[in-house]
Amino acid sequence: MNHRVRRTGRWFVWAWALWLLCFLAWMPGAPVRADAPEPHQYIEEYEGPRTCEICHPGTVDEVVHGQHYLWSEKLDHYSPIPGTIARINWLGVLNEKLQIPGGCGRCHIGGGALPKPPDQLSKEEKARIDCLICHSPTYDMSQRFPVRDEEGRWVLPQDRRVVTARNAQRPTAEMCLRCHLNVGGGPLLKRGVDFAPIADKHGESSKGDVHADAGMVCADCHRAEHHRFLGYGPTIWGRDVPEKRLTCEACHGTTPHQNDLLNEHTRLDCRTCHIPGTGGLVFRDWTAPPVYDPVNELYMPVSDVREPNTVPPVFRWFNGQPTKPGHPWPGSREDESARIQPFKAFRGVIPVDAESGQPLPLKLGIFFTQGDLEKAIQVGAKDAGVNYSGRWQGKEVTVYLQISHGVVGKEDARTCRDCHVPDGVMDFSALGYTEEEKAKLTALSAATAGTRPPLTVKVVVPPPKPLPTPAPVSLQASPPPGIHMPWEPVRVTLVSLLILALGGWWLVRNR
Repeated sequence: MNHRVRRTGRWFVWAWALWLLCFLAWMPGAPVRADAPEPHQYIEEYEGPRTCEICHPGTVDEVVHGQHYLWSEKLDHYSPIPGTIARINWLGVLNEKLQIPGGCGRCHIGGGALPKPPDQLSKEEKARIDCLICHSPTYDMSQRFPVRDEEGRWVLPQDRRVVTARNAQRPTAEMCLRCHLNVGGGPLLKRGVDFAPIADKHGESSKGDVHADAGMVCADCHRAEHHRFLGYGPTIWGRDVPEKRLTCEACHGTTPHQNDLLNEHTRLDCRTCHIPGTGGLVFRDWTAPPVYDPVNELYMPVSDVREPNTVPPVFRWFNGQPTKPGHPWPGSREDESARIQPFKAFRGVIPVDAESGQPLPLKLGIFFTQGDLEKAIQVGAKDAGVNYSGRWQGKEVTVYLQISHGVVGKEDARTCRDCHVPDGVMDFSALGYTEEEKAKLTALSAATAGTRPPLTVKVVVPPPKPLPTPAPVSLQASPPPGIHMPWEPVRVTLVSLLILALGGWWLVRNR
């Protein structure tokens, strides 16, 4: 009898406890969660694009069809700034002792090899695409130092640490500027304008950029679909979206000013008034005897470098199309698609063939390490496949570089009296205006024209779109997956103790 009572009592206690737990599971309670892992914190091993494509399938194919990989019309595009073409100066080391790398390929995402047509890429070549240089704030650029592989070819190592992969996110301005800040051989050299918050600008005389100061990043304007980015300029021949011109009106509208007179300047690009200066490299002579620099132990070309925002820009009509040798400048007053824009005028003296007049690309490794211009011309012409008669001569050229950053607010923007006075910054004759038109345009804001009313600016901003929250930099291991319990721990503890007490009391009573 006692055994039967004990057995019945045990079954009763367990049944009652099971019913009570099921009832509590449906009771409303405060949710309790463990900290959820940050984005990408589940990554335990990073194997390059293979790891990325687990969650982002097809991304590599998108990337290799975009200009950040292809460099279309860039590899053989001669520029007087470097005095050569990229294809024959791709990757190498200029000073092993001082760890000074060289070559245009240092900013390419392909792992060291020259880019190929996408349909010719092997799986191994696609596996060398460097995703994290653009997507991780903790990327260590010092790891991208050229080395030779077993076959003697230059390759570019990458930062593929797990901590670097775990912090992958939408590109910030700092990630883009890892390469774009130093185009031309140094910070702000090529275009002489900055994209940075005013409190964190890259040049002492730089004005920063109001967009960066407002927290915007490069990708907010240079939007991308399938890794194809908006952007254009006269010297940018290969473009991801050639049919679309990136303009200020996309965000600010066609009538951004409260002053209708300013809105009537429909053929004036916004940058004309809101980018008042440029700087950086303004002149370079590749034909002059090179100058030895004892600091980096290299020979350098004779150059004139100015502080950012200390050089006035020049103004030209521009319709957004690329400018190529043998073709007229893309834009004029008669071209209704053209607007007046500010440009940086770079002047250079380059060696050209004495008979054909063709520019002779230099082998920069020879020029920088040996200071031998003649040899740099000979080897460069041979590697580039350029016919060289054996004699060269210097030729002065001017390149107009589009400036689009370093945008200032209305307080620092140009006023009517910067242009519409006899000694203003705008050369109306060079822009195609007659002397009669010029006389009228330069008298509008002269001292005899009276005082203009103060200007106000209305900025039309599109509705905000939520952006992914950047992953914080963390060297910690990832936390365990989140656990959700629909009841309160204190309530569960009390109920559990009550069940145990009642069960113990019943067993003792029926022993």
